[in-house]
Amino acid sequence: MNSNVIVTALLALVIVVFIFARQIIQLPVTQRSLLMPLILSVALGGVFLVSHPAPEGIAAVIIGAVLGVGTGLVSGQVIRVWRDEATGIVFQHGGWRYLIVLIVLLLARVLIRFVFIWSSSAVDETTLNAALIAALVGNFLGRDIRTALRALPLAGGSFTKLSSRSIAPKR
Repeated sequence: MNSNVIVTALLALVIVVFIFARQIIQLPVTQRSLLMPLILSVALGGVFLVSHPAPEGIAAVIIGAVLGVGTGLVSGQVIRVWRDEATGIVFQHGGWRYLIVLIVLLLARVLIRFVFIWSSSAVDETTLNAALIAALVGNFLGRDIRTALRALPLAGGSFTKLSSRSIAPKR
């Protein structure tokens, strides 16, 4: 196991823990929370492309990102989004149902590796891990697109009416 595999596996773990931690607590839907997945996607995409990946690596990452956004759009339905009448703040909460989505993505990565081994494909661990990271970040992005589509009408239909900063989370 080389250092690239370890680094990408650790990065995937950090992303999963970060995403799930955001889902188990009640958080306000803010401008920052809706922009973060987009910024993260662009930053990680840039880091990936700077490493000059092979064409099959680029294809695997694009497929992972597209599948991630798709699963995020679907799984975004399990995110509870509501407006607190007392404060007017729009909140979100994912919980255990969203954890199932993340676990399925991780299991899909393992299954895809077995398929590549069985088919004698030349895709390596680092490429598969990069595709997994793309799928996780894509899921995060898709989930936030769905959350935004549900939160904006609750905030008067305007992105600028959402708070620009986070409020202390409620447990």
